[in-house]
Amino acid sequence: MVHLLELAVTFIERLETHLETIRSIPHLAANLKKMNQALAKMDILVTETEELAENILKWRKQQNEVSSCIPKILAEESYLYKHDITMPPLPFTSKVHVQTTNAK
Repeated sequence: MVHLLELAVTFIERLETHLETIRSIPHLAANLKKMNQALAKMDILVTETEELAENILKWRKQQNEVSSCIPKILAEESYLYKHDITMPPLPFTSKVHVQTTNAK
């Protein structure tokens, strides 16, 4: 009798959980669809994050290359200044100037 009473108590304690499980069955398809959409979004975010990491590493390498050139550039400028050598202006035109000129 005690064993049957224990089984009845256990059944009643788990009854709500079992009922919730049964109630959620009709919503499984919608939940699976939402999970698939979330997984697809996560996949896109992972890809974008990987691309961003690659770009950051490329940028860091470029910055190191530029930083290593600065002392050389400064030394050349100092040499030119000491020997009173002037450099001709660069033959580049500003993109902004070209665009505004073409727009007129």
